[in-house]
Amino acid sequence: MVTGHADGPVPAVPPGWWQRALASIPDPVAVLGPGWEVLWVSPAAASASGLRPQEVLGRVLWDAVPGTSTSEEPLRRAARTGTTTTWEARIGGPRWYELQAVPLDGLLLVVARSTDERRSAAAVVAGLLERTRLVLEVSTALGAARTLEEVATAVVAVATEKLGADYGGLSVLDRAARRVRTASRAQVDPDVEAAWADLPLDHPGPAPHVCRTGQELVFHELADVRAQFPAVAARIQRSGLRSGVVVPLVAEDAVVGALTIGWREDGRVSPGVLDVVRASAAATGQAVRRALLLADRASAAEVLQRALLAPLPRGLDVELAARYLPAGRRDHVGGDWHDAVPLDGGRLALVVGDVAGHDVEAAAVMGRASGAVRSFLLAVDGLPSRALTAADDAFHRLEVGAPATVVAGVLGPPGRGGTRSWRWANAGHPPPLLCPPGGDVRVLGRRPELLLGVDRSTHRTDHVVAVPPGSVLLLHTDGLVERRDRDLDEGTAALAGLLGPLVAEHAGAPLQVLLDAVLAAALPGEAADDVVVLAARTP
Repeated sequence: MVTGHADGPVPAVPPGWWQRALASIPDPVAVLGPGWEVLWVSPAAASASGLRPQEVLGRVLWDAVPGTSTSEEPLRRAARTGTTTTWEARIGGPRWYELQAVPLDGLLLVVARSTDERRSAAAVVAGLLERTRLVLEVSTALGAARTLEEVATAVVAVATEKLGADYGGLSVLDRAARRVRTASRAQVDPDVEAAWADLPLDHPGPAPHVCRTGQELVFHELADVRAQFPAVAARIQRSGLRSGVVVPLVAEDAVVGALTIGWREDGRVSPGVLDVVRASAAATGQAVRRALLLADRASAAEVLQRALLAPLPRGLDVELAARYLPAGRRDHVGGDWHDAVPLDGGRLALVVGDVAGHDVEAAAVMGRASGAVRSFLLAVDGLPSRALTAADDAFHRLEVGAPATVVAGVLGPPGRGGTRSWRWANAGHPPPLLCPPGGDVRVLGRRPELLLGVDRSTHRTDHVVAVPPGSVLLLHTDGLVERRDRDLDEGTAALAGLLGPLVAEHAGAPLQVLLDAVLAAALPGEAADDVVVLAARTP
């Protein structure tokens, strides 16, 4: 009898209790002998292997349970070293487990935990990252496209090379002529492509239908086409295409065309493919709009700049406003941009950047840079430092060109008392300004970090500040504060000095009115450089 307890003998665990306890664990548990024979298995282990206990007891594990031979080496290592060993393998069935072998008194206790959910989640994340990478490549290619021909070339290349499609077509709507003109690249029967090249808007075909209605079409098999468009089913069958998707191209709330992706096999339009096509269509719509504006207007430089700027999201609880003011010289295009990206959880990403240069190449680089930062903010769940680090790598991998200054941050949802957090990272850009309701403007300056595109190994840092209700957060490019007769710090201080009174004066006015007042006060004369200003006001 064991003694030493204050009130008498120490209570003992009843005989057989440990074995019953192990058997009750929902995870598979087994005990192996010194010769790797199975001495005991829990009901969960028997169920996982698909074998009855009497079929495995006394037999060597990898002889008794199919598919466990990959566990021999880690089991031997655990027995040899006397230390707990962890690895991943199957247990006689299709499911994956994380196994842990614990050496104990010459035996091995093996516990398994299912990793199917973790593997499934990892596969989902990998799929999301791959789709994000494809959309980034589309944005990068379209960012440099300045004509409809270049847009069509980029779209067809992505469709065929990245999505494995057999056909990619860019249809552009000419509202004045009520025609739909489609550019493709000799991918199907030449007579079919020629017939699709120029159609009336009221034609009973998929692309004109999408241009008329703005509704996307998905065809999983040829029968879907016959059912919805019997008048053109024979021609589509002649093309050899059997499944596909036609999505509208929208810019500034108007349909400007349609994007068609097709395959010669049934069932190729998966949810993942559809996500990529839809995201690509958003970038393509902007590229088509930009190309049309460049072709139609004489002041191509300013048109290109404005077309590259993403429209601000609507329907948010935070009020947003932005202004782009071109420099006095109208014969150049700059690399200034702004962006606002809604994230999940009620968060909002805000970005302002500036690519070095004042030419079409700078605008093309700006298109790539803004697309990269936006894509990576979505891919890394809105962490600014990680988004800029990923964009740094993309700059070098894709040979984007000129460096860029960028400030990117995420405005969090309201917390206690309506206060939000503002988490940001800064790559060599002028600091944001925060004006709380009291009017005491804070310059959110921190230790400067290198521009994007200079050194892919640059460490990026996140900073956090509280944003009370009724605050105004202002992001801007250097054109707002930099002058020949003063440096950036002096200009920033001057802007902070005038911002507080202007915020108080325009407290009840729309945010756009406040920005107009800021521009008028900060730039009394003609702007020497392009200016982008982005502001958010919290309720």
